[in-house]
Amino acid sequence: MKAEYLLNIRVRDALAKEVFMVPDDTNVEKLNEMMLLKQQEEVLVTGPNQKIVGIITTNDLAKSLARGIDRKTPVKFIMTPDVVFMPPDKLLLEAKSEMRKLGISRAPVLDKDGNLLGLLTAKSICDAFSNRLEKAVEFHELILDNVKTAICILDDRCEILSYNKAFEELFRPSRIIKMTPSNFLPAPLVERIKKGEHPLEDIYFESKDNRKFTLKTCRFNIAGQLSGVILNIEEISNVISLIAELDKVSYKLSFMEKQMSSLKDRECCFGELVSKNPKMMKAIEMARKIAPSQAPLLIKGESGTGKEMLANAVHENSTRKSFPLIKVNCAAIPSNLFENELFGCEEGDFSGSGKYGKTGLLELADKGTIFLDEIDELPAEIQVKLLHFLQDQTFFKAGGSRPIRVNVRVITATNKDLESLVREGSFNEELYRRINVITIEIPPLRERCEDIVELVNNFVHEYGNFYNKKIQHIAPGVLKTFMDYDWPGNVRELKNVIERMVILSNNGEITEDILPRYLRQDYLTTDTTIEINDLNKAADIAEKRVILDTLKKYAYNKTKAARALKISRSTLYNKMKEYNLEK
Repeated sequence: MKAEYLLNIRVRDALAKEVFMVPDDTNVEKLNEMMLLKQQEEVLVTGPNQKIVGIITTNDLAKSLARGIDRKTPVKFIMTPDVVFMPPDKLLLEAKSEMRKLGISRAPVLDKDGNLLGLLTAKSICDAFSNRLEKAVEFHELILDNVKTAICILDDRCEILSYNKAFEELFRPSRIIKMTPSNFLPAPLVERIKKGEHPLEDIYFESKDNRKFTLKTCRFNIAGQLSGVILNIEEISNVISLIAELDKVSYKLSFMEKQMSSLKDRECCFGELVSKNPKMMKAIEMARKIAPSQAPLLIKGESGTGKEMLANAVHENSTRKSFPLIKVNCAAIPSNLFENELFGCEEGDFSGSGKYGKTGLLELADKGTIFLDEIDELPAEIQVKLLHFLQDQTFFKAGGSRPIRVNVRVITATNKDLESLVREGSFNEELYRRINVITIEIPPLRERCEDIVELVNNFVHEYGNFYNKKIQHIAPGVLKTFMDYDWPGNVRELKNVIERMVILSNNGEITEDILPRYLRQDYLTTDTTIEINDLNKAADIAEKRVILDTLKKYAYNKTKAARALKISRSTLYNKMKEYNLEK
């Protein structure tokens, strides 16, 4: 609160409202009786038209009576004339100074229309300042008691002047024994305050009962002289305990993250590829590792396993991602047009591409990547020309004589056994060596049934959004059918089935009756006694199937099965007990 609050008091705020007035012809005897009866210190005297013409105080009246004045004398002969009036909006300090200069202790206050508002007296002035000071003190106490920080005010001798509720709650000062700073501050800190070290900022200290605090100090001056120090104290015991607990939790989280990162069966993501299958995870990790390199890559896998998705992910995680990824399906281009499509043709060449020439796919892929899917379908003469390109990154357009140099990474894919094709002589052996610098094989979906639930979720979400259908439930039998089926068409076949079923779904449900016929027949002949309540249980069934297949493979040899599954023997025993797989 600023000093203006105490000084900015107006005359109207300090008026004595009860004012006694008498006509100027009232005699002294009657006035004396009335003042004694009303216990008035002063009266205003009015003349004709009720105008104030004078003022009489008890002191004036007593002096007149002491001089032996006739009691029938009219008061106008003993009153103080020339009354000084004060405006109501005048500052009280200014009015007080003016009255002192004029030697008066009372002044009537009139409004702008001449109506009497009250009487300004020495007593009413003192009362006004006193009331305002009391309010200021109360207001300051209210503020201090509502501040959450403990506040303690010391005088210039380092003795306690005052403190707020927060301080009282922290240190419980005695009502009997006088408290000193040494009761709550360490002795070295008290000495620093006494020496006038200023200011102290965020000083940490501990109390005698081992609580932790921070201290800030602020000196204050009155009339230019040091009057004391304000102490701001905050307890931080809980904060320090919380920090310690957070450190422990952080250490545990860090440890768990390291443990989780070392797990072999963790989910692995790369581009749009997600898998929990060890073989697929190995393929993804290999792709992630070689993506930044410039080496040719050969992707092997059955049709529909996701070879193109892997090529996309490798390109997007390479230094060439800002440049084109040109995709070529070698089986879709007629052999007589392959040279023009891949290498282009010069202007004026009449090989079927027009007289204006053609830019080939290799040239379009400059600085980027070209993906040659079904590389085994490449015509023999094109195989030779591609081999020459891979040797020095240059080629000739059809009908051209000028070598063209480009910078292209080549990724190829096949669903055939290229080594067998090489032995048969239908695939160029040297070209096979060139494209086979790094080989990644994607396992078929039937070997990664633990991924089926996640794939189903992803495809349902994808096609639900595409066709504006909100799928909320998948029938248990549908999921079991998916996990029992061999999926010769792999992920592509599963994706097509999900798209069909999302389109045909009703009321946000995917049910057995909308399964494709060939799957439904398979479903009708499958043991459906196992109940699947939700997608999480579907994942459990997938895990159970993997464990069971592995146990059968190793004739229930627990050590070998656990090693193959990359889990501990104790974990395997727990899983066998959970899924009732004990032989």
